[in-house]
Amino acid sequence: MSGIQSHARWIEMSDGVSSVVMSFYEALGYTQTYERIGGRTTFRTLDGAAVKQQNWTRLKTNVSGNGGIPAGMSGLDYTLPITIKCGAPRAVNSSSNVITLPANRRTDVGYTPYGYKRVDGFMVPASVSVVGNIVTVDTGGDAYSVAYYPEIEVLMDDPSDGYDWGSNSASWSFTAEEL
Repeated sequence: MSGIQSHARWIEMSDGVSSVVMSFYEALGYTQTYERIGGRTTFRTLDGAAVKQQNWTRLKTNVSGNGGIPAGMSGLDYTLPITIKCGAPRAVNSSSNVITLPANRRTDVGYTPYGYKRVDGFMVPASVSVVGNIVTVDTGGDAYSVAYYPEIEVLMDDPSDGYDWGSNSASWSFTAEEL
């Protein structure tokens, strides 16, 4: 399947005991961003050249949404690690049509990787085959991209939530960092 896929749900969260599955009604205004965090810094040598040192990296995500009904995330135990099945895709680009994806991605129905190839300067949907974490995009382009949906285990504080009676809309947000 190619192109952005439609979903019956946007995001799922679990603490290993309880789960929250958010649908269109809780996540109508869904937004998710990703950021690479880590133990890294730039040093300068005696001649002024920059050298990057990196010890570790993890993913940080900021998620927010609103909808007609509250999201019901208060039932999870946020002292435990939380597994988040993300609803926003990330992509890996390559000049090769064979692309390795991260292992920590969703594999449930409706969230399979999808691909694009660049033809005459335009990214066009392309068929893909997936074997494990290796995705092969249909040939015929000079660059390739595969989108996937992360599934990450995180630590996070309780989400913030609210309700606006004027617009009859519930809202929520949280920030989480990969273990």
